[in-house]
Amino acid sequence: MNRKSELHNYILTYKDYDSDYWTSGNGNNEILFMLEKYSPNSWRNLEEELESWNVSELEILAGALSDEESWIYAEDISKILPQRSSLFACIFAKIDVIYAIDLLDRFEFIFKGSEKSYSELSKIKVQFENITNQEGFRMFYSEERINFLKKTLDQHINTDR
Repeated sequence: MNRKSELHNYILTYKDYDSDYWTSGNGNNEILFMLEKYSPNSWRNLEEELESWNVSELEILAGALSDEESWIYAEDISKILPQRSSLFACIFAKIDVIYAIDLLDRFEFIFKGSEKSYSELSKIKVQFENITNQEGFRMFYSEERINFLKKTLDQHINTDR
């Protein structure tokens, strides 16, 4: 069994557990521990495999990727920060806008690790603009927060040019 299948099977097995399972060090840690063993090729394969995952599975993975609080393997996991950040950015850019809103609280994680390409940042910007155009969105996020995120994104886009 390859690692990507192991990861997907793990998420499928526990996806209906409550959020405490994922955020209190159990689920997220297990996912990060699995990812720590991935080769560069495994990361590419995982990104391709995500096309067949459903939204709840993507959200669980995105939560684990951006988890910076509950790790027991913190030192080892920091080695894969660039890969985690890139995969989180990929999920953010591709997921339906309604669900991308849920990832907005962790938006800054996109900029951790290595710099993203102009192409990646452009996709993220389109998604961000789609989110901010959603009816009722501003009820949940202050104008100050929205402007901060937009400014951060624009700075990274301008830096990459």
